[in-house]
Amino acid sequence: MELYHLRTFVAVAEERNLTRASERLFTSQPAISAHIKALEETLGVTLFERTPKGMRLTPVGEDLLPRARQALAAAGAFLQHARSLQDELVASVRIGLNTDARFLRITALQAGLATRYPRLDVAMLSGTTGVNLPALRIGKLDGAFISGEADDAAVETLDLCDEALVIAAPKTMRAQLADFGVPALARQPWVFTSPDCAYFKAMRTLFDAHCCEPARTVLANQDDALIELVRAGVGLGIVRAGMVGGEDDGAYELPVALPSVPLRFAYLRKRANDPVIRALIAVLQDVWALDLLEAAVREAG
Repeated sequence: MELYHLRTFVAVAEERNLTRASERLFTSQPAISAHIKALEETLGVTLFERTPKGMRLTPVGEDLLPRARQALAAAGAFLQHARSLQDELVASVRIGLNTDARFLRITALQAGLATRYPRLDVAMLSGTTGVNLPALRIGKLDGAFISGEADDAAVETLDLCDEALVIAAPKTMRAQLADFGVPALARQPWVFTSPDCAYFKAMRTLFDAHCCEPARTVLANQDDALIELVRAGVGLGIVRAGMVGGEDDGAYELPVALPSVPLRFAYLRKRANDPVIRALIAVLQDVWALDLLEAAVREAG
């Protein structure tokens, strides 16, 4: 039994005439008769009585008609849902984070993804730029926030904004930091980040230009850990502007110029047309729209 058999059965039952049923279904009258005969043989029952006034349902046909309509309705709903899924993203995505969620606008990103792609399963995983890029290359992440350059032809990036950097210093060291000369700063204790971090590269750029080497005290790759160590007086560190300061904060920003670093969203170039990646990029562009516009204006001007 095929769906077109049921469709023919319902049409004949409602039209009570083979000719009108064939016109309704855009087929020939012999085909309609063949469908009804095949259905009756499959079911082992008689569905219609042929009368001078047309086709009349038998008691069995009357009983089966509502069920045939239900079956056709269910098949139609199934088809409609399947077609809707063609435009609906049903997948999972793993996003690597490299700093605090507020700065990365994670709440807005999640809301945008949930609104547009409600069947997309999103996982946001903490990390660093140095951890995220290798994880991206081997497929542990689908996309990742990174600071600085990707330095890999296999990786494509979307520029989001520029991160202004500052030297964070403990307030307990304010007296000994009266001299902001770079050589004098190099003699102070420093909280390092790892060499694959863009903040480390900014620090190296500062001290290499003055041919001096900062004194490493401890290494901390997480922003919150580094800042807490600075506040505790362990040493100086490079952080994003605005993360320290204020009357009650144990750390403050030194007025020393540092190069900014770009915040980017990275993904594999070969996946640029992947629906998951395209969905991420579309929402990220909306979330960071103003910053991206300002960056484009700066580049054009």
